[in-house]
Amino acid sequence: MKQHLLNVSLAVGLTAILTACNGAPPETADETANDALVAGEHTFTTADGNRMPYTVAGAGDVTVVLVHCWMCNRTFWSEQVPVLSRQYRTVAVDLPGHGDATADRDDWTVGQFGDDVAGLLEELDLSNVVLVGHSMGGPVSLRTAALAGDRVRGIVAVDTLHDAEFDFSGEEVEGFMAAFEADFVGTCRDFVRQMFPEEGAEAIMNRVRETSCSEQSAPTGAALMRDFGRIEMTRWMSEAGVPIRAINAAAPNPTKVETNRKYADFDVELMEDVGHYPHMTRPEQFNPLLLDAIEDVLKAT
Repeated sequence: MKQHLLNVSLAVGLTAILTACNGAPPETADETANDALVAGEHTFTTADGNRMPYTVAGAGDVTVVLVHCWMCNRTFWSEQVPVLSRQYRTVAVDLPGHGDATADRDDWTVGQFGDDVAGLLEELDLSNVVLVGHSMGGPVSLRTAALAGDRVRGIVAVDTLHDAEFDFSGEEVEGFMAAFEADFVGTCRDFVRQMFPEEGAEAIMNRVRETSCSEQSAPTGAALMRDFGRIEMTRWMSEAGVPIRAINAAAPNPTKVETNRKYADFDVELMEDVGHYPHMTRPEQFNPLLLDAIEDVLKAT
């Protein structure tokens, strides 16, 4: 209940920001396809019947779709939406099992989220889309691009897609997975703490912990964590078929640019002295890089 109230509160705050930026009230139910793209809160129903909330801000020929990370939600982009919506239509989504979305699904896979987002693009009849995916949102965006075809112009990856050939398997990884399955909350809280090396990021770290590490999230979170090892990243990157521009932390995970270029039109901008959530902890540095990356993707296509 506490996590739900936090998500609702953050969503309300984000809606207020978006309404102020766009001067339009949130829409209600029974929307047409056009109404579903006006500024405000909306809901898309996935192929398997899950409700997937999304927030729209701004307008324009290009649509930027923001795809959050593992066990996160669309409000994690609150520092980017007002900036992006000055130039682009901006759509932030809650994937099933996250945020305010429903979680009526037997099997949780990263690939299924690609189907969900591609379905949203089709339902809204969007073209000229740039997908921005943080962490798990990176591979989700790869699958979305492969499934959505010409609707997607490119991908901006945020601290993800470091090495297409990385082998996410072995005894160490199995031990990591077993820890999540045995004690999801404790393991998750330790995991999140390690991703915030910046000074002064305690409040954001605690927000991520509160959102991501609840007992309610355990079945979905543990299943997705195990599914990461099943991703065929080289194939997914190749099949995406669009330019990829990454904004990654310089450490501790090196970005293998030449390796990735075997499978995609890939480039990266590295940020020093940041952790895994640079869009949240250093938005004043991150946002100009994001705008540049989007422009670079559009020029490349």
